[in-house]
Amino acid sequence: MRKLKFVFGVHCHQPVGNFESVFSDTYERAYLPFVKILAKYPRLKFVVYYSGVLYDWFEQNHPEFIELLDELARKGQLEILSGGYYEPILSLIPDQDKIGQIEMANQYIKETFGRAPQGMWLTERVWEPQLPKILSKAGIEYTLVDDDHFIQVGVKLNKLFGYYLTEEEGEIVKLLPLNRKLREFIPFRPSHEIIDYLKSIPNPDGNAVVIFMDNGEKFGLCQDGYLGKLLIALEENSDWLESTTISGYLEEYPPLGRIYLPSISYVELQRWAAGYFKNFLVRYPESNRMHKKMLHVSSRLQTLSQGKSLIGGQEKAANLRIARRELYQGQCHGAYWPGLSGGINLNYLRHAVYSHLIRAENELDRFNRGSGPFVELAITDFDKDGRDEVILSNNLLNLYFSPGRGGSLFELDYKPKAFNLLDTLARPQRFSLVDHFLLPETTLSAFSYAKHVPAGDFNLKPYAYMPKRNENEIVLRLARDGIVDGVPVRLEKSISLFARQFIVLVEYEITNLGGEPDEFWFGSEFNFSLLAGYTPDCYYEVAGHDLGHKVLASRGELEKVSQLKLVDERNGFDVSLELNKPALLWRFPTENDFGYQSSGLLPSWKFKLGSQESWQVKISLRIEE
Repeated sequence: MRKLKFVFGVHCHQPVGNFESVFSDTYERAYLPFVKILAKYPRLKFVVYYSGVLYDWFEQNHPEFIELLDELARKGQLEILSGGYYEPILSLIPDQDKIGQIEMANQYIKETFGRAPQGMWLTERVWEPQLPKILSKAGIEYTLVDDDHFIQVGVKLNKLFGYYLTEEEGEIVKLLPLNRKLREFIPFRPSHEIIDYLKSIPNPDGNAVVIFMDNGEKFGLCQDGYLGKLLIALEENSDWLESTTISGYLEEYPPLGRIYLPSISYVELQRWAAGYFKNFLVRYPESNRMHKKMLHVSSRLQTLSQGKSLIGGQEKAANLRIARRELYQGQCHGAYWPGLSGGINLNYLRHAVYSHLIRAENELDRFNRGSGPFVELAITDFDKDGRDEVILSNNLLNLYFSPGRGGSLFELDYKPKAFNLLDTLARPQRFSLVDHFLLPETTLSAFSYAKHVPAGDFNLKPYAYMPKRNENEIVLRLARDGIVDGVPVRLEKSISLFARQFIVLVEYEITNLGGEPDEFWFGSEFNFSLLAGYTPDCYYEVAGHDLGHKVLASRGELEKVSQLKLVDERNGFDVSLELNKPALLWRFPTENDFGYQSSGLLPSWKFKLGSQESWQVKISLRIEE
């Protein structure tokens, strides 16, 4: 009898930076029970994929789970798929990193389970036409995409039960369709309905295959022995239904033809991304900045890998190996888009990505500069919007400025803790060193929710800029001539950074260019993201003031403030602002549906200026452990 071939598979992953409790709970509820049940049915075969994030966690916390997988794989019951080791969306990362991540997974699987993988799991099933060339170079023979992809290019429903060849510049990869109906059925519908559906699949030539592969985490939701009942049903129908692996099927049967798929992903993801995954980089500027930071680090790693260094061969290789692994972890897809469970909205996932990218930079600094002090300035279109950004760096800090958006500071990396202090997500954008002129009636509430009417046209508008550098100091000068409530005003600010210093010095000068005296209310906005808004180990300290409620999600107004701190006991550092002129201080949190995002601060001053008269203030931003 001609049997229908059936592939039963799961893919499993946790994002870099997820809570340890989530890893442990999912392991106990889903990962371990699933594999234990498989072992009870040795006549059935399965396909599994685990991301490198999970392999790292298993190795550290449950090496016996790796041993169990190895036992089943060596018996031929399990086929283990490769993928990008730290689960990147391949279309988002450079080609050398695509190949590197896949080869890293290939090597781990071969060394651990005794056989090189033939196929790979495609993260979020995001397919691009150029991938065959990349996958082929990485030693991958096949991958899986949704059956909807095939239908959209005209494949008939009865031709979805096999595989097709695709190519790019002659490099061939086999594509297999994942069955959408089974993904909707398992593990939610009873076994007899699954069997009835499988019986309905046409198999006139005896070479049809149907593939189920879905999140392994779903099986942690199963009740009443669902999986065991389904596997029993599969065994009981073995007279017409053959359990197989993908590679086993490919060895025996020819392709159904050749096919070319466009850039595509699963249906829901296409809808969220307006048809193409990279549109998330447009919808979420925070995602774009994080993505461009990743590209910046990757490019730097690629350049330094090919050049000379200040250190010897073995140490050089070790530095680059560490930097590459950190970069790859910083490419984990979960924080780059919203996802079903929050994704980019979750500050701890964004923090994890930035932390790994900064650690990679730290390794590259050691590789390229050794331990000597340095300070440098770079001008580049960092976020690829057609306007230049300016990056100031020393041994301890990175500062990213956008002259085109008010000369604002949009990233501040504290290198010793691998911490981006300005990693926030909000509408409107919440940067730092954002310049505000306020109307007399402006309130804290209106300002904190961006419902106030600005008095001037300085907020996030283009500034002229001029960098200056000497051996131990760099200065970025920014300036704009604008209008404040009908009065022409010039605003100049300079930012100074010194070698081996934790201090950033900011100096403002505001000049009344009008012909008459006038009154002004000016403030410089800061937004710091220290992850925890409501815990007692992260809080404000303001010299000379008793705040009462002082957590970082608190809000309030204080007068005559000259010094304040944001204290992060959890991570072991403080961020302080020192003002050479006492200010009115507003503090407020930025939050969204997923919780606390950042702590906003607006020190402000009211002053009167005669015609052509200037006013100055100095702000010292200091980070201390």
